[in-house]
Amino acid sequence: MELNDQLGYNLYRAALLFRRELIRALREHDLTPEQWQTLASLWAHGPLSPSEIARVTLQDLPSISRMLSRMEKRGWVGRVEDPKDGRSFRVELTQEGSQLQTILPPLIFEHFEGVLDGFPEARRRKLLELLRELRQVLGDPTP
Repeated sequence: MELNDQLGYNLYRAALLFRRELIRALREHDLTPEQWQTLASLWAHGPLSPSEIARVTLQDLPSISRMLSRMEKRGWVGRVEDPKDGRSFRVELTQEGSQLQTILPPLIFEHFEGVLDGFPEARRRKLLELLRELRQVLGDPTP
């Protein structure tokens, strides 16, 4: 069987290519895709634990710890005591991190509109529907 006929190969290649474009879109703000996912999750859900961030970004906790340290140094997030467990902390947005919500989503949307110009909107919606279904089948822990 040829690689181009395999679902896994095509998903993997598409993910790599999509990630490359996301890196390009985020480059001017010196953000990684994982930092972007973290910010977007914090915008949507409020403070999260490192474990919750790991579940969203599909990274291990040591990687999350390093990423959060870099994000703290940039002034985008801070740590607050977990009200349910004083030994733990949650990550929350700073004012600067909150302000990025007005900048980054439109920037990314505009970038991908240009990249996906030749891919019709109806097919994008269908692909999104199928990918969500596939994620669910594969046991993705995020909604």
